[in-house]
Amino acid sequence: MINLKKVAAFCCLLLCSLQIFAAVTRQNQPGISLKEALKNASSRFHVSFIYEDELVANKTAKVLPDASFKNVEGYLDVILKPYHLQFRKLSNTQYAVFARQPEAAAKDKEKSKTNQMAPEEAAQSQAAPGQPVRTIQIEINNSDAEQDNARFIFGIVTDENVAPITSATVRVPGTNAMTLTNAQGEFKIKVPLNTRRLQVSCVAYETQELELSRTTYYDVKLKDKTGYLKPVEVVSTGYVNLPKERATGSFGVVTAKELEKVPTANVLQRLEGQVPGLQLQVTSGDNSFVYDNVTPAINSNTRTIGRNDYGVNIRGTTTIRSESMPLVVIDGFPTEMDLKTLNPNDIEQITFLRDAAAASIWGARAANGVIVVTTKKGRMRTPAVNFSAGFGTQSRPSVNYLPLMNSSQVLAYEKELVDKGVILASTYNPYTSGIKYFVNEGTDLAYQLRSGRISQAEYDAAAARLGSINNYGQIEDYLLQRATSQNYNLSISGGSDVHTYFVSGSYAKESPSNVGNVGERITLTANQELKIIKKITLSLSLKGSFFNYKQNGKGASALLNGGNTFLPYNSIVDANGNPTRYYYGIGQHYADSLTALGYKDWSYNYLDEMKLVNNSASDNNYSGNLSLNIPIYKGLTFNGSYAVERVNFKNEILNDVNSFYTRNLYNQGTVIQNGQLIKNVPDGAIFTNNYTTQDNHSLRGQFSFNRGFGGIHELNALAGAEIRETNAGSSTFTLYGYNPETGISQNVDYNTPHATILYNTAFSGAPAQTDRRNRFLSYFGNAAYTLMSRYTLSASVRYDDYNNFGLDRKFRAKPFWSAGASWNVTREDFMKELSWITNLTFRATYGVNGNINRELRPFTNIGLGTSDFQTGLPYATIIAYANPALRWESTYVTNIGIDYSLFNGRLSGMFEVYNKKGKDIIYPLEINPTYVGSNNTLSRNGVSMSNRGIDIAVNGAVIDTKHFGWSVGVNFSYNSNKVTDNRFGPTTSLYSSLSNTVLNGYPPDGVWVYKNAGLSSTGLTQIYNEKGEKLLPSQNVTSVDALKYAGRRSAPYYGSVNNTFRYKNWSLYALITYNFGSVFLKPAVSNYPSTRVFSYSLLSDIADRWQKPGDEEKTAVPVVGNAYSPLAAFRYAFSDVNVQPGDYIRFRELSLGYQLPEAFAGKVFAKNIKVSGVVRNLGLLWKKNDVGLDPDFVPALSSTVLHLPPTTNYSLMINIGL
Repeated sequence: MINLKKVAAFCCLLLCSLQIFAAVTRQNQPGISLKEALKNASSRFHVSFIYEDELVANKTAKVLPDASFKNVEGYLDVILKPYHLQFRKLSNTQYAVFARQPEAAAKDKEKSKTNQMAPEEAAQSQAAPGQPVRTIQIEINNSDAEQDNARFIFGIVTDENVAPITSATVRVPGTNAMTLTNAQGEFKIKVPLNTRRLQVSCVAYETQELELSRTTYYDVKLKDKTGYLKPVEVVSTGYVNLPKERATGSFGVVTAKELEKVPTANVLQRLEGQVPGLQLQVTSGDNSFVYDNVTPAINSNTRTIGRNDYGVNIRGTTTIRSESMPLVVIDGFPTEMDLKTLNPNDIEQITFLRDAAAASIWGARAANGVIVVTTKKGRMRTPAVNFSAGFGTQSRPSVNYLPLMNSSQVLAYEKELVDKGVILASTYNPYTSGIKYFVNEGTDLAYQLRSGRISQAEYDAAAARLGSINNYGQIEDYLLQRATSQNYNLSISGGSDVHTYFVSGSYAKESPSNVGNVGERITLTANQELKIIKKITLSLSLKGSFFNYKQNGKGASALLNGGNTFLPYNSIVDANGNPTRYYYGIGQHYADSLTALGYKDWSYNYLDEMKLVNNSASDNNYSGNLSLNIPIYKGLTFNGSYAVERVNFKNEILNDVNSFYTRNLYNQGTVIQNGQLIKNVPDGAIFTNNYTTQDNHSLRGQFSFNRGFGGIHELNALAGAEIRETNAGSSTFTLYGYNPETGISQNVDYNTPHATILYNTAFSGAPAQTDRRNRFLSYFGNAAYTLMSRYTLSASVRYDDYNNFGLDRKFRAKPFWSAGASWNVTREDFMKELSWITNLTFRATYGVNGNINRELRPFTNIGLGTSDFQTGLPYATIIAYANPALRWESTYVTNIGIDYSLFNGRLSGMFEVYNKKGKDIIYPLEINPTYVGSNNTLSRNGVSMSNRGIDIAVNGAVIDTKHFGWSVGVNFSYNSNKVTDNRFGPTTSLYSSLSNTVLNGYPPDGVWVYKNAGLSSTGLTQIYNEKGEKLLPSQNVTSVDALKYAGRRSAPYYGSVNNTFRYKNWSLYALITYNFGSVFLKPAVSNYPSTRVFSYSLLSDIADRWQKPGDEEKTAVPVVGNAYSPLAAFRYAFSDVNVQPGDYIRFRELSLGYQLPEAFAGKVFAKNIKVSGVVRNLGLLWKKNDVGLDPDFVPALSSTVLHLPPTTNYSLMINIGL
């Protein structure tokens, strides 16, 4: 279970972090007129007021002397509140007072008033008295305006979540009078005195007409136009927020609205198909945070958590052996945590930095792109409460997807293995001879026939009985299940002009398709901002995520290749549903003979093992950000910030005394000497503990300057320094003879080898401790200059130093930089006549980013061991050789882009072309192991790569009426990736095992295969060499020209198409994704068993193997039992006959939502209620391959984890706003 004490403690910390503002009890004094009270405030606080005389006439105020109030807002709140009057701050010295209809008014009066009032006034009439007001900075002088028979109208435009809308158009219908809202959503417009209406519009929102009254201030709320992609006006680099119109770099943005469409607990799944250039591969179905491997490994140069579950690429890759995952930044600081630690409902926006100008500010870790996550903050408003709940289920996976032999085919295969002597007699001792073999009912039956103990007729009858059994279905019935999920989220946000807050908590639980696996997650977030002295702002963010896992499931992994593969005639339960036993890796006859001597039972059953093994893990993640923002002088500010992360991961594996693991180890450690059993392994359970911690600290100081000059020039700049340290440690130990009730274990000697029936060996699991520390020191600067809102020049530089790169500082410290320019053509005078072009901007950037390999060091790394296999003595190995010239990988990026918006936003999009050149890419050079020991590679900076492509996004509103709308979004990306310089050249491992396939002129993820020349007359695979001659397995490949380049593993063409339909309160969303141009290898037998190494494979192509002369005319599957059969199988599996195209079109998601009427929501005391139903993984609409496989889920039976394709997932969600 999740540690509730730790969660409760963290909750207390969050609550303590919320600022509590005590209410001031005020006693009234004898009344004065309201107008006089305002005059007193004007004199006391040195401010002026704008109001209409009718509003304050005949009204009195009873207040304490104004000296008792610290600020004018508190004074105004007391004197205006009784009359339902509001105020707005127009400048530091000016306030406006205006009317609000009392809440207590009768409904018919409200309705009458609403018909006469502007919509925003009607909304104000329903607001609670004393609602916190929003500060705006607009100077008004209506007395001057009235002299021109005009007046000023001012206000603010927000969306349904009270978020300000930037660049909304406010106009007087039928005239040229118009203005745009600023970054805070505020506007001011001068209108003739007789103006009765204003029109407020913005792309992706419904246009609103305001009926003007004598009120001068309006709070306008625009409704979303369902289906529109909102124009992204502000992008974030993690250091600074930039208006999109002034950004020269390449940014892709996903907003909270887009994230809400996908009901998964992991934000990763919500990103699929959202951004051009983003390639997301989810390889473990739809398990959102229950990864196959949840254990972090601190010595890996790439991430380990989720590495086999998903992959993320931004515009391809320019690295080979270093980290390929983009840098993740959360609220301004890099994180070492996985994205699953985030609650998707807490995210306001995710920005993808795709080019050098966007990402170079992050320097040495930005070559793979940067993912900037901005979480939600509080806003100045009354507390808003949001609750959401979701429930999901998906059908159980089917093993019928796997290309497997049936029982009859397996029996025929086993008989041939026995007849050819590959499998030996079932009474043969597999351990003393050193021969590994697997004996089960089929092979034992075949051996009895061969030895003459049964007749052919008896064999045929028994084989017919076994051949009629197909127990693959038992894998589905007992090891697989319907996956289910549930998640709940609650958030509260609000604040005043002094303090804002956002607090949330969520709970999610997932039961994946493997029986015995389950995951739980709790997240807590508290973001707040406090103005402490004048304009000095203190920001504090605390986050926590707490995971609990049970990973006891086997699932379809029981069918993986190996000596213990579940065969189709094996059973998990008998006809009565009782667990059955079979012999897992050892013959029954031999096992029974040992059991009779006093050994433990050596049989196996999956259901028992799931009960007897408890593999649990807890993963607690904490993070905190503290930031102080101090304005200095006219646009110059200082920001000091500190971030800390703490990760505590614990994995405990308890193998019960009766588990197969414990019994097997006990039996192996038991030997017979002089007729007596010598038991070297203590009797009892075996307990293994792995504990990993990580502490990350970042300290940053920066100066920012943002200022406009004369309405023509605008300068944005920042400069600062940052120091970052990551400390990681892991410890592990194993206890033998462990009693779970008392916690007592038996002492064992981890250093001295003991005898087993295999060989002499020492106990594994000796206490071990590993620590790693990385330090970064950085100096950075960024500047952008904009002229007349048309021309922008930008530049950035970052200087990084890293403690683990190079003995010489010239290798450690390296500057990364970028430069860019943009031209907003729309602002030019010659474009004024082209009113149908809403926006047209050209951008160009160039710069260099970096990447690191955290596994390598400039000095030699040595690992110590306790017991050598041959001598039993302590030993040492070289983990990595010294590399004093180790340095950054560098990527030089050119990007050219166009942003456009036509017909008032009805058609919009972007087009970008990029070229990335990687230099000093780290790659292993093969060396002679006799010189240096077992490690036969040296990793050096020695490869160059090119990576070029295009990204296109097109968004259009096809139909846009009041009640019906249809919009379409299309993303398309193309990426070409190849090695331009590998000075190490091809190696022998390329010819013999098709590894190290990094060749000049080809992509690093290229698929290289042998050119199949059919089977020989004896059934062995033949391949062509570079001269077109046929080679047998006994002949070596000596040239790269003998190989064939089949294509890329990753698709060079990819993207998505989404359609959104709206009808009144209904919305329908459909997402289709596609990949074109990749290839994959069809699963094929790659290694036949031999008398020395036995591994079962159940792949169906084995049934088509060569068995007699003439079969070479109808099959390409080689013969079994020949001395060269293993190599023949390898060359067959990795030859061009198994290459398949990976092109497909996938129906990814379909969702239907309904927004309940506000009248109904109000009856249950809610502001809004939305119900949605979502269907994910609807299947492939089209695929190019002819073998019936999903290219994203090609079965890998020779791996350690078997992923089945995701089945259709059904979810129901409800969102309630209070």
